[in-house]
Amino acid sequence: MNETLLFSPLRIRDVELKNRIVVPPMLQYVAERGFPTPWHITNAGKFAAGGAGLVIVESTKVERRGCGTVGDLGIWDDKFIAPLRDIASFIKSNGAAAGIQLGHTGRKGKARRPWEGDGTLSAQELAAVDDVDGWDLMSERACVRQRLFHAARTGASRDS
Repeated sequence: MNETLLFSPLRIRDVELKNRIVVPPMLQYVAERGFPTPWHITNAGKFAAGGAGLVIVESTKVERRGCGTVGDLGIWDDKFIAPLRDIASFIKSNGAAAGIQLGHTGRKGKARRPWEGDGTLSAQELAAVDDVDGWDLMSERACVRQRLFHAARTGASRDS
């Protein structure tokens, strides 16, 4: 009988996975001002404790204007390092490798979380966001479907 490779170790460069079970990044939309909440360590930790070889934390935005919703996880400031390190340490303490997906939503930002309904945030909802001025959407080009989203500036540089 052939043995499955699923439970055999796998080396990817300098990382040795105890098995080939990989938990993909899943958007949770529960960060607060970009910071992880207890939900993040609970969610990632349960998969690590359950025996996965690699747990990849949800799409983590590299800059504020790259957030899709108010609940996006962030890594655009050094203040995010310690809480993200805690999650990675917890994953590793349970025998799994920790990964992270870096992301930038681009022109489709300022959206509602899925359970809040489709579409973008209203002017009233945006007024309640304390750092809305830092949430300046960018896109590589103008889009014909722009009417579905908040207007984004086009440009290639951070200072555009």
